[in-house]
Amino acid sequence: MKPITNIFLSIEDRARRYFEKMPFIQALVAGVGVIIFWRGIWELLDRTHVSPGVSIVLGCLLLGAVGVFVQTFIGNTIIIKEVKQEEKIEKKAMQKMEGEVGTETVTLAQLSAKLDMVMKKIEER
Repeated sequence: MKPITNIFLSIEDRARRYFEKMPFIQALVAGVGVIIFWRGIWELLDRTHVSPGVSIVLGCLLLGAVGVFVQTFIGNTIIIKEVKQEEKIEKKAMQKMEGEVGTETVTLAQLSAKLDMVMKKIEER
């Protein structure tokens, strides 16, 4: 099994390097490949007279067994929620930074006033 896997991995690696400069062509070829693959699965299940209910159950079991079911159907929702949460955190951080800048400005103004008082006292002596 390992030699067959290595052959497919090396073919995939060469193809990836070849199509690296042509992403549109790669997407087109990949799309055609996916459609042909699913057409073959569809025809196979039709010829074996598998009912739609059984197809759904088998599909869910296969996707769950491989660990793709949650990633595909639920993962996108989780990713969207995480992005929104990160945006909120970023917004809070920006507001906090803006508040700190205002505080630093006030502090600089106070330091400037104290420095002026010290300069006046030095000049009086």
